[in-house]
Amino acid sequence: MLKVLPRLAVLGAISLCLAALAQAPLHAQPTTSGGSGEALLNLHNTVAVHGYDPVAYFTENRAVRGSKAILERLGGATYYFRSRANRYTFLKDAPGYQPQLGGFCATSMAMGRLEDINPDIFLLYRGKLYLFKDEAAMALFLNNPERTIAEASQNFFKMASRKREYY
Repeated sequence: MLKVLPRLAVLGAISLCLAALAQAPLHAQPTTSGGSGEALLNLHNTVAVHGYDPVAYFTENRAVRGSKAILERLGGATYYFRSRANRYTFLKDAPGYQPQLGGFCATSMAMGRLEDINPDIFLLYRGKLYLFKDEAAMALFLNNPERTIAEASQNFFKMASRKREYY
């Protein structure tokens, strides 16, 4: 009888662990927004998005230059905001407002190249911010956005992991 109780206790603990694992997602969806620690980011002297307000892309559907007086530092990047309200909005869900693919041109990233962006050329696609170097790059993206995103994400993670090897 004494040997049975410990076995039951162990089996019960294992059952609880398996039940907890079943509730957790198997694979956390990786983010290309730069919100996951040291990342591959398109920065100019630590400033992200060329100093444009990342929240304004969503709230005003246009590129709006941020103020150097209203800023937030996050993950090695400095973000400027048009207003304190936008800064607070950003802080509630930073990965949701950060540009995808580290702020590099999405189409170029799909081709395996790191290229700077024109902050005025952007697209909100499925609730995420994608930036482009020019109108032609955005048009290419729109030809097959799902494929472009998949290829760009794959290249982004490869490049980011290579960058981390140097640290």
